[in-house]
Amino acid sequence: MKIFRSLFLVSTAAALLLVSCDKKEVVSQLNLLSVAGNTNFKVVHASAYATNYSVQLKINDVRVSSNMTYSTPFPGGGLNTGGSNFPWYMSMVGGDKKISLSVAKVGTSTDSIFLSSNTTYFAPDQYYTVYLTDTGANTQLVKRVENVTPPANSTSRLKFVNLIPNLPAADLYWGTTKVASNVPYQNFSPEFTLAEKDTGRWYIRPAGALPTSPYTAVYPAIGSVYQTMANQRIFTVYSRGWIGATGNRIPAISLVFN
Repeated sequence: MKIFRSLFLVSTAAALLLVSCDKKEVVSQLNLLSVAGNTNFKVVHASAYATNYSVQLKINDVRVSSNMTYSTPFPGGGLNTGGSNFPWYMSMVGGDKKISLSVAKVGTSTDSIFLSSNTTYFAPDQYYTVYLTDTGANTQLVKRVENVTPPANSTSRLKFVNLIPNLPAADLYWGTTKVASNVPYQNFSPEFTLAEKDTGRWYIRPAGALPTSPYTAVYPAIGSVYQTMANQRIFTVYSRGWIGATGNRIPAISLVFN
């Protein structure tokens, strides 16, 4: 998995800069290739605003992303997200990092609408995923050190994080099988594995609800094709949105590539 990341990253950083120039956006050059002694991290924009703003991500007040919308991991991507199809990470010198979201003035990196800012520490020679949840002054930063060692052949390794602010605890189902139980808001489940080529849908229910009870969120949508597990992939399943909300803030399920 680490080799796969490294093969694509340098050319991708250049591509990001070219796209940004075409759109007249101001984006700082990123180092996406892991460097010994650096910290490696990605940020998942899972703050569900009523308006789906096109936002910029800044690290220590320097813009690093092109414009992106909810719910996007940067860099990299996942399923039912924005972003790419690869498990990329930014590589930077470790230490305290201020992570900010804002709406930029057109063609600049100047903040037009400031949304949130949180600071957290990153140790060297680690891989992290950082999730932004809730909104405005209530924005919370949820951080996880990642295990990027490839799982066993013919399996994928997963975990679940509950990012629905008004869902105190959640159960996650893969089809009819409960794979994560009673996961509090902003907390992660233990890791679990699924077999390659296994197919199913994800369901979120309030903790303790019967498996036949109405679900809070489902992915893929009922009536669409099932998800099929890939070989030796690492995912985090995350819930997002708000119970009882509509539109952009409706409860949903996404998966980020780790």
